[in-house]
Amino acid sequence: MQKNDSQGIRVIDNSIRKQMQHLDRYGDNYFSEAISLIMNLEPYVNRVVLGLPSRTHEHLIILVRRGTSTINVSYNDYTLKEGHLFIVPANSVLIKKAQSDDYNVFCVAFRIPEVEHLDLIDYKESHIVLSDNDRRLAESYFRLLEQLIKSKSSNQQSVNHLVISLLYGVYTLYQEISRPVAPVRPDRSQEIMNGFTRLLSEQDYPVRKPEYYANKLNITKGHLADIVKEKSGKTTMDWINERTILLAQAMLASSDEMIEAIGKKLFIVDASQFVKFFKKHTGETPNEYRKRMK
Repeated sequence: MQKNDSQGIRVIDNSIRKQMQHLDRYGDNYFSEAISLIMNLEPYVNRVVLGLPSRTHEHLIILVRRGTSTINVSYNDYTLKEGHLFIVPANSVLIKKAQSDDYNVFCVAFRIPEVEHLDLIDYKESHIVLSDNDRRLAESYFRLLEQLIKSKSSNQQSVNHLVISLLYGVYTLYQEISRPVAPVRPDRSQEIMNGFTRLLSEQDYPVRKPEYYANKLNITKGHLADIVKEKSGKTTMDWINERTILLAQAMLASSDEMIEAIGKKLFIVDASQFVKFFKKHTGETPNEYRKRMK
Protein backbone atom coordinates (compact mmCIF):
# COMPACT_ATOMS: atom_id res chain seq x y z
CA MET A 1 0.00 0.00 0.00
CA GLN A 2 1.19 3.47 -0.82
CA LYS A 3 2.80 5.52 1.90
CA ASN A 4 1.07 8.83 2.61
CA ASP A 5 1.05 11.64 5.14
CA SER A 6 -2.41 10.53 6.30
CA GLN A 7 -2.02 7.32 8.27
CA GLY A 8 -5.37 5.56 8.38
CA ILE A 9 -7.83 5.89 11.21
CA ARG A 10 -5.28 7.26 13.68
CA VAL A 11 -7.50 9.76 15.48
CA ILE A 12 -4.69 10.99 17.72
CA ASP A 13 -4.58 14.76 17.63
CA ASN A 14 -5.91 17.79 15.81
CA SER A 15 -3.40 17.52 12.96
CA ILE A 16 -4.54 13.98 12.16
CA ARG A 17 -8.18 15.03 12.42
CA LYS A 18 -7.53 17.88 9.99
CA GLN A 19 -5.93 15.49 7.49
CA MET A 20 -8.90 13.14 7.79
CA GLN A 21 -11.41 15.96 7.44
CA HIS A 22 -9.60 17.15 4.32
CA LEU A 23 -9.99 13.68 2.77
CA ASP A 24 -13.62 13.37 3.88
CA ARG A 25 -15.03 15.53 1.05
CA TYR A 26 -18.60 14.22 1.33
CA GLY A 27 -18.93 14.67 5.08
CA ASP A 28 -19.64 10.99 5.80
CA ASN A 29 -17.64 11.17 9.01
CA TYR A 30 -17.60 13.44 12.04
CA PHE A 31 -14.78 14.97 14.10
CA SER A 32 -14.85 17.04 17.29
CA GLU A 33 -12.66 17.45 20.37
CA ALA A 34 -14.69 14.88 22.34
CA ILE A 35 -15.68 12.32 19.73
CA SER A 36 -14.91 11.16 16.20
CA LEU A 37 -17.23 8.90 14.24
CA ILE A 38 -16.11 6.96 11.15
CA MET A 39 -19.07 5.68 9.12
CA ASN A 40 -17.21 5.45 5.80
CA LEU A 41 -13.63 4.21 5.83
CA GLU A 42 -13.10 4.46 2.07
CA PRO A 43 -11.33 7.87 2.05
CA TYR A 44 -8.58 6.51 4.31
CA VAL A 45 -8.37 2.75 3.78
CA ASN A 46 -5.73 2.85 1.02
CA ARG A 47 -3.58 5.36 2.92
CA VAL A 48 -2.77 3.15 5.88
CA VAL A 49 0.97 2.63 6.40
CA LEU A 50 1.57 -0.94 7.54
CA GLY A 51 4.04 -1.44 10.38
CA LEU A 52 3.85 2.14 11.64
CA PRO A 53 3.18 2.47 15.40
CA SER A 54 0.50 4.93 16.45
CA ARG A 55 -0.83 5.91 19.84
CA THR A 56 -4.53 6.32 20.57
CA HIS A 57 -5.30 9.14 22.97
CA GLU A 58 -8.99 8.20 22.73
CA HIS A 59 -10.88 5.00 23.47
CA LEU A 60 -11.89 3.19 20.27
CA ILE A 61 -14.87 0.96 19.51
CA ILE A 62 -14.46 -0.72 16.13
CA LEU A 63 -17.13 -2.80 14.38
CA VAL A 64 -15.82 -4.66 11.33
CA ARG A 65 -18.28 -4.50 8.44
CA ARG A 66 -16.27 -6.53 5.93
CA GLY A 67 -12.76 -7.69 5.09
CA THR A 68 -9.96 -8.58 7.49
CA SER A 69 -7.19 -6.78 9.32
CA THR A 70 -4.37 -7.85 11.63
CA ILE A 71 -3.58 -5.33 14.35
CA ASN A 72 -0.96 -5.46 17.08
CA VAL A 73 -2.00 -3.74 20.30
CA SER A 74 0.73 -3.50 22.94
CA TYR A 75 2.53 -6.63 21.67
CA ASN A 76 -0.64 -8.69 21.18
CA ASP A 77 -1.81 -9.62 17.65
CA TYR A 78 -5.52 -9.66 16.75
CA THR A 79 -7.12 -10.69 13.47
CA LEU A 80 -10.33 -8.75 12.94
CA LYS A 81 -13.00 -10.06 10.58
CA GLU A 82 -16.55 -9.25 9.57
CA GLY A 83 -18.81 -9.17 12.61
CA HIS A 84 -16.00 -8.64 15.10
CA LEU A 85 -16.15 -5.90 17.71
CA PHE A 86 -12.87 -4.53 19.02
CA ILE A 87 -12.47 -2.17 21.97
CA VAL A 88 -9.14 -0.38 22.35
CA PRO A 89 -8.54 1.69 25.50
CA ALA A 90 -6.96 5.13 25.39
CA ASN A 91 -3.15 5.33 25.42
CA SER A 92 -2.77 2.05 23.54
CA VAL A 93 -0.11 1.67 20.86
CA LEU A 94 -1.39 0.16 17.61
CA ILE A 95 0.50 -1.30 14.66
CA LYS A 96 -1.47 -2.26 11.54
CA LYS A 97 0.28 -5.39 10.23
CA ALA A 98 -2.04 -6.46 7.40
CA GLN A 99 -5.28 -5.31 5.81
CA SER A 100 -7.44 -6.66 2.99
CA ASP A 101 -8.44 -4.37 0.13
CA ASP A 102 -12.14 -4.59 1.08
CA TYR A 103 -11.58 -3.86 4.78
CA ASN A 104 -14.21 -1.50 6.20
CA VAL A 105 -15.37 -0.62 9.69
CA PHE A 106 -17.55 1.59 11.77
CA CYS A 107 -15.39 3.29 14.40
CA VAL A 108 -16.08 5.69 17.24
CA ALA A 109 -13.17 7.37 19.04
CA PHE A 110 -13.93 9.33 22.21
CA ARG A 111 -12.71 10.80 25.47
CA ILE A 112 -15.80 11.57 27.50
CA PRO A 113 -15.27 12.52 31.18
CA GLU A 114 -18.37 10.61 32.34
CA VAL A 115 -16.99 7.36 30.93
CA GLU A 116 -13.79 7.41 32.98
CA HIS A 117 -15.72 7.04 36.25
CA LEU A 118 -18.06 4.23 35.15
CA ASP A 119 -15.46 1.43 35.01
CA LEU A 120 -16.86 0.35 31.64
CA ILE A 121 -13.47 0.31 29.95
CA ASP A 122 -10.84 -1.90 31.48
CA TYR A 123 -7.43 -0.65 30.33
CA LYS A 124 -6.99 -3.79 28.26
CA GLU A 125 -8.18 -4.32 24.70
CA SER A 126 -11.24 -6.56 24.21
CA HIS A 127 -12.00 -8.67 21.12
CA ILE A 128 -15.59 -9.93 20.73
CA VAL A 129 -17.02 -12.14 17.98
CA LEU A 130 -20.66 -11.06 17.63
CA SER A 131 -23.66 -13.16 16.76
CA ASP A 132 -25.77 -11.92 13.85
CA ASN A 133 -28.32 -10.40 16.24
CA ASP A 134 -25.67 -8.68 18.36
CA ARG A 135 -23.96 -7.39 15.25
CA ARG A 136 -27.20 -5.81 14.01
CA LEU A 137 -27.72 -4.26 17.44
CA ALA A 138 -24.18 -2.81 17.53
CA GLU A 139 -24.60 -1.46 14.00
CA SER A 140 -27.86 0.22 15.00
CA TYR A 141 -25.98 2.16 17.69
CA PHE A 142 -23.55 3.50 15.10
CA ARG A 143 -26.41 4.44 12.77
CA LEU A 144 -28.22 6.18 15.62
CA LEU A 145 -25.02 8.03 16.57
CA GLU A 146 -24.70 9.20 12.98
CA GLN A 147 -28.30 10.44 12.91
CA LEU A 148 -27.97 12.15 16.27
CA ILE A 149 -24.71 13.90 15.37
CA LYS A 150 -26.12 15.17 12.09
CA SER A 151 -29.38 16.27 13.67
CA LYS A 152 -29.73 20.03 14.13
CA SER A 153 -31.31 19.49 17.53
CA SER A 154 -28.51 17.29 18.91
CA ASN A 155 -26.02 18.39 21.58
CA GLN A 156 -22.78 16.96 22.91
CA GLN A 157 -24.45 15.65 26.07
CA SER A 158 -26.97 13.54 24.16
CA VAL A 159 -24.17 12.14 21.98
CA ASN A 160 -22.14 11.33 25.11
CA HIS A 161 -25.07 9.46 26.65
CA LEU A 162 -25.56 7.39 23.51
CA VAL A 163 -21.88 6.41 23.52
CA ILE A 164 -22.22 5.42 27.18
CA SER A 165 -25.28 3.34 26.29
CA LEU A 166 -23.25 1.59 23.59
CA LEU A 167 -20.50 0.91 26.14
CA TYR A 168 -22.98 -0.63 28.57
CA GLY A 169 -24.19 -2.92 25.79
CA VAL A 170 -20.63 -3.91 24.88
CA TYR A 171 -19.75 -4.45 28.54
CA THR A 172 -22.74 -6.76 29.00
CA LEU A 173 -21.80 -8.73 25.88
CA TYR A 174 -18.22 -9.12 27.05
CA GLN A 175 -19.30 -10.25 30.51
CA GLU A 176 -21.56 -12.91 28.98
CA ILE A 177 -18.81 -14.21 26.70
CA SER A 178 -16.04 -14.22 29.32
CA ARG A 179 -18.15 -15.49 32.23
CA PRO A 180 -16.56 -18.65 33.75
CA VAL A 181 -18.49 -21.92 33.65
CA ALA A 182 -18.15 -22.38 37.40
CA PRO A 183 -17.52 -19.86 40.17
CA VAL A 184 -13.83 -19.12 40.55
CA ARG A 185 -12.28 -18.14 43.85
CA PRO A 186 -10.95 -14.57 43.64
CA ASP A 187 -7.22 -14.54 42.92
CA ARG A 188 -5.59 -11.69 44.84
CA SER A 189 -2.36 -12.12 42.88
CA GLN A 190 -4.22 -11.73 39.59
CA GLU A 191 -6.00 -8.64 40.93
CA ILE A 192 -2.61 -7.10 41.73
CA MET A 193 -1.25 -8.05 38.29
CA ASN A 194 -4.30 -6.50 36.62
CA GLY A 195 -3.92 -3.39 38.75
CA PHE A 196 -0.28 -3.05 37.77
CA THR A 197 -0.96 -3.36 34.02
CA ARG A 198 -3.87 -0.94 34.28
CA LEU A 199 -1.76 1.67 36.10
CA LEU A 200 0.93 1.22 33.46
CA SER A 201 -1.49 1.58 30.56
CA GLU A 202 -3.54 4.53 31.77
CA GLN A 203 -0.55 6.85 32.17
CA ASP A 204 0.37 9.16 29.32
CA TYR A 205 4.02 8.38 30.02
CA PRO A 206 4.95 5.47 32.33
CA VAL A 207 6.73 6.26 35.57
CA ARG A 208 10.01 4.32 35.49
CA LYS A 209 10.04 3.32 39.16
CA PRO A 210 8.48 -0.02 40.29
CA GLU A 211 7.93 1.38 43.78
CA TYR A 212 5.47 3.91 42.31
CA TYR A 213 3.15 1.10 41.22
CA ALA A 214 3.66 -0.85 44.43
CA ASN A 215 2.68 2.19 46.50
CA LYS A 216 -0.42 2.73 44.36
CA LEU A 217 -1.40 -0.90 44.97
CA ASN A 218 -0.60 -0.68 48.71
CA ILE A 219 1.98 -3.46 48.60
CA THR A 220 5.75 -3.62 48.83
CA LYS A 221 8.01 -3.33 45.80
CA GLY A 222 9.29 -6.87 46.40
CA HIS A 223 5.78 -8.33 46.65
CA LEU A 224 4.83 -6.68 43.36
CA ALA A 225 7.99 -8.04 41.72
CA ASP A 226 7.21 -11.58 42.87
CA ILE A 227 3.62 -11.45 41.60
CA VAL A 228 4.50 -9.92 38.23
CA LYS A 229 7.22 -12.55 37.71
CA GLU A 230 4.89 -15.37 38.73
CA LYS A 231 2.01 -14.24 36.54
CA SER A 232 3.88 -13.09 33.44
CA GLY A 233 7.40 -14.51 33.54
CA LYS A 234 8.71 -10.94 33.20
CA THR A 235 9.99 -8.40 35.71
CA THR A 236 8.23 -5.15 36.55
CA MET A 237 11.00 -3.27 34.70
CA ASP A 238 10.49 -5.51 31.65
CA TRP A 239 6.88 -4.33 31.55
CA ILE A 240 7.83 -0.69 32.11
CA ASN A 241 10.56 -0.84 29.45
CA GLU A 242 8.26 -2.48 26.87
CA ARG A 243 5.63 0.19 27.43
CA THR A 244 8.27 2.95 27.22
CA ILE A 245 9.66 1.60 23.94
CA LEU A 246 6.19 1.31 22.39
CA LEU A 247 5.41 4.93 23.21
CA ALA A 248 8.84 6.08 22.04
CA GLN A 249 8.33 4.32 18.69
CA ALA A 250 4.89 5.89 18.28
CA MET A 251 6.21 9.39 19.00
CA LEU A 252 9.23 8.96 16.75
CA ALA A 253 7.10 7.69 13.88
CA SER A 254 4.29 10.24 14.12
CA SER A 255 6.06 13.48 15.02
CA ASP A 256 9.20 15.54 14.35
CA GLU A 257 9.74 16.15 18.06
CA MET A 258 13.39 16.32 19.15
CA ILE A 259 14.90 13.07 20.45
CA GLU A 260 15.83 14.74 23.75
CA ALA A 261 12.26 16.02 24.25
CA ILE A 262 10.82 12.54 23.69
CA GLY A 263 13.27 11.08 26.19
CA LYS A 264 12.31 13.67 28.81
CA LYS A 265 8.61 12.89 28.37
CA LEU A 266 9.45 9.25 28.99
CA PHE A 267 11.41 10.13 32.15
CA ILE A 268 14.80 9.47 30.55
CA VAL A 269 16.20 12.98 30.93
CA ASP A 270 19.66 12.45 29.46
CA ALA A 271 19.53 12.27 25.64
CA SER A 272 22.50 9.91 25.37
CA GLN A 273 20.91 7.55 27.90
CA PHE A 274 17.69 7.54 25.88
CA VAL A 275 19.62 6.67 22.71
CA LYS A 276 21.41 3.80 24.52
CA PHE A 277 18.13 2.59 26.05
CA PHE A 278 16.31 2.65 22.72
CA LYS A 279 19.12 0.86 20.85
CA LYS A 280 19.42 -1.80 23.55
CA HIS A 281 15.74 -2.71 23.19
CA THR A 282 15.27 -2.27 19.44
CA GLY A 283 18.69 -2.75 17.86
CA GLU A 284 18.71 0.72 16.28
CA THR A 285 19.02 4.33 17.39
CA PRO A 286 15.97 6.63 17.60
CA ASN A 287 17.13 8.50 14.49
CA GLU A 288 17.65 5.27 12.55
CA TYR A 289 14.17 4.12 13.54
CA ARG A 290 12.59 7.44 12.61
CA LYS A 291 14.25 7.48 9.18
CA ARG A 292 13.07 3.94 8.50
CA MET A 293 9.49 4.80 9.46
CA LYS A 294 9.26 8.07 7.50
